[in-house]
Amino acid sequence: MEKNYDVIGKSVPRSDAYAKVTGQAKYVADLRVPGLTYGKILHSPVAHAMFTKIDTTAAKALPGVLDVITYEDVPEIDYTSCGHPFPYDTPQDMRILNRHARYVGDMIAAVVAETPEIAAEACRLITFEYDELPAYFDPREALKEGAYEIHEGSKNLCGENEYELGNVEEAFKNAKYIIEEDFETPIIAHAQIETHVSMVEPDRERGRWLVHCSNHCPFILRERLGHALGMPQRAFRVVKSYVGGGFGGKQEPVFEILNTLMAIRTKRPVILEITREENLAMTRTRHADLIHIKSGLDENFRFVARDVEFICNNGGYSSHGHNVAYNQASHVAYLYPVENLHFRARSVYTNIQVAGAMRAYGAPQWHFAMESHIDNICQKFGLDRIEFRLKNHARIGGLFNAAGIMLRSQNLDDMIEYGRKEIGWDDFHPDNSGPIKRGIGMCIGNYAQNVYGHSVEVVGARCIVHEDGSATIFSGTTEIGQGAETTMQMIAAETLGIPYEWVNMPDGSDTDITPFDPGAYASRQTNVGGNAVKKAALACKNQILDYAAKDRELDRDKIDIKRGFLVNSETGEEICPLKDITWKMVYSFPEAELIEHFAYHYPMANGLTYLTAFAEVEVDTETGAVNVLKLRQYLDSGQIINPLAAKGQLYGGAMMSYGYGLTEQILINPKTGAVYNDTLLDYKIPTFADVPDLHCEFFSSYEPDTAYGNKSVGEPVNIGAACAIRNAVFNATGVPINQNPLTPERVWNHLHPVEED
Repeated sequence: MEKNYDVIGKSVPRSDAYAKVTGQAKYVADLRVPGLTYGKILHSPVAHAMFTKIDTTAAKALPGVLDVITYEDVPEIDYTSCGHPFPYDTPQDMRILNRHARYVGDMIAAVVAETPEIAAEACRLITFEYDELPAYFDPREALKEGAYEIHEGSKNLCGENEYELGNVEEAFKNAKYIIEEDFETPIIAHAQIETHVSMVEPDRERGRWLVHCSNHCPFILRERLGHALGMPQRAFRVVKSYVGGGFGGKQEPVFEILNTLMAIRTKRPVILEITREENLAMTRTRHADLIHIKSGLDENFRFVARDVEFICNNGGYSSHGHNVAYNQASHVAYLYPVENLHFRARSVYTNIQVAGAMRAYGAPQWHFAMESHIDNICQKFGLDRIEFRLKNHARIGGLFNAAGIMLRSQNLDDMIEYGRKEIGWDDFHPDNSGPIKRGIGMCIGNYAQNVYGHSVEVVGARCIVHEDGSATIFSGTTEIGQGAETTMQMIAAETLGIPYEWVNMPDGSDTDITPFDPGAYASRQTNVGGNAVKKAALACKNQILDYAAKDRELDRDKIDIKRGFLVNSETGEEICPLKDITWKMVYSFPEAELIEHFAYHYPMANGLTYLTAFAEVEVDTETGAVNVLKLRQYLDSGQIINPLAAKGQLYGGAMMSYGYGLTEQILINPKTGAVYNDTLLDYKIPTFADVPDLHCEFFSSYEPDTAYGNKSVGEPVNIGAACAIRNAVFNATGVPINQNPLTPERVWNHLHPVEED
């Protein structure tokens, strides 16, 4: 559905761009206040232990040390760090510091000192004793009968769920073909440019605590602070600064609660900035999954039955726990609907660093498995890989019973055909007689745009139109680098009928000032927050038009606001500048009107973004090295609000998925549970030197119940590349590799298997 907009769909510079490129943007690490002190954490050196004694005498005696806190000093309050709204949907299994350490890196003590160097030295002076406990790094070991319980009474299950649609057993009996396979995905790190950092200072005049954070969810953080510290929520004001990358890893409070306790105890401002090594090895990760898929097909190679099982490695604490698996539970029905479906998932406590939210929230794991499974099926039966997907993928009007979502917009077929032509699919016939093999692959995928049906989604917005016709928007929408604030300004401008430059939105989320918003996750903010902004702006616009019709004796149904003018809605003729009306509204005596409205939005629907990706690769069969020659990604995200910002997401997400497919994995020492590769030298994220011939485009559709027909962008872009690259490697070599990343070692081992005696 094509619509003619004045602001929406036009590329505009991001509102924070100038401050960031000139270095004027103030991140938390840039903040300095009088009396600032520095925090440092002492982490457990062992994967699983009960600490029996801790001696802080030497650390406290060190000049410049202000406080040493151990597990003996924290409130005995259990909480969950999960960055979701109340009520809690994951186990409350954490404390601020832990006597019972459950992974290498678990927090057992902390120091506050006058300098970071003194704080680090004080941590080294703390001595301790502990009883080491059985440790499990593989979830299958943790699930075995008689395994030591990492959390008492849990049987090492953080969560589990199971459902069935139709009659799966009967459907498999009647299936013409049955294919059953296992897949494995790795632990990966968010690897944000900015590590986790917060600064907490006392507001002595009001007896409160001001928390400056780099966090996706300021309002959720405020609630968790109150809960974990046993204090009223009103004791805290949370202000989000600029965020130097999050990708889900900063959706929850990881260190902010501990830092706040440091400030409360010392009554001094405290900054806690963790190191790169801590950030990679001791924060949050993407879940590693073991995935089993059993598919039944009829004689026409249509899916008639599916049985899926996930075992998710959750690490030492719940964090987002089983919620990631819940999201995967709905995804198994989204892309290739099937009437007979069985799903089971178990999220398992192990003694490694904690898995939490990460960009696309379980979808990259599922899509890697399912899209690999599709290509394996096609190779086995000699089927066309694209035609198989065209035959089986979801269509408009389909109802996904597992999630209660109706598919109402999609442009997938057009994207597939376009990508097929652009990559040269039909003309791809390489000479693979030598050691360098060339291959071509593709995949499809989808992702939702909010968490409707699962969790709280209410968002508030306030719009003020000033006497000169300009406007200010107050929204809890959390800007974490994705351009959300610019998007809200554009939605407000389009709705009000004024230029984008006339709309201001104060920087940063502030729990004392901005309306409530759960935070930046689930690709929800343009959908949910955008609707709230549109409602508030529309209320202001209607107030102005009502006043103008009465004041100027005009037909209310025949006037509108466009480009900052009151216009005839039928002819487009300008009647007067908008400010002539708004100025009079504010300054009329004795009947002045202030133009200000609050609105909130709670979605009652959820739309799906669809994508396709294509890759062409070379594989050196003598070394296992994979060289990506071409990578194409296409996304149906409905009406694009700001093409310039959205394209940045599209390209950036493709390269992040490239890393998931080829290079990125956290490596765990199988004897100790420590992370081997805790530096960016050893944790291999793609660099500019790795970018292949990359081209990405959007395809438009129109999604009802959104502000302007928009759908999610930020997370679905992180799904496709890894799948397309894997399938291209399979096409090149003829050897299925059901595990990522496709490192040279892994590829070589699959191409040259060692025969067992």
